[in-house]
Amino acid sequence: PAPPFSLTLLTGAKLDLDDLKGKVVMVDFWSSWCPPCVQEASILASTYLEYADRRVEFVGVAIWDEEMEVTRFVERFGATYPNGVDARGGVAIGYGVRGIPEKFFIDGQGRIVRKFVGPASAEKLRAIIDELLSMEG
Repeated sequence: PAPPFSLTLLTGAKLDLDDLKGKVVMVDFWSSWCPPCVQEASILASTYLEYADRRVEFVGVAIWDEEMEVTRFVERFGATYPNGVDARGGVAIGYGVRGIPEKFFIDGQGRIVRKFVGPASAEKLRAIIDELLSMEG
């Protein structure tokens, strides 16, 4: 099972992973100063929009970063999915994150079913998400 977490989003709202049960969730650990994160930022933003009408949610968890820089990054790349700063690193530690970017794909039952290390292409993201959606029925 995916380690539960609560994250304060850049909007000030709270996101609780448990509230996303029933959806395919991609949790992305990243930082604004990480070149591979910059490389994939617009890909994540546009892929998220492709799945806007599906049972899919992306959650960006910025680690080892400053809130102001994270906000600037999210605005620059048009990331409309929920993003927050894991200031104490508790979420990253819970997931065993070793480097960034790292993505964890969680099924509708709340289980981690895939992990992807490094920047992802739109094709790779779509393939994983589509596979998980087909498993959900």
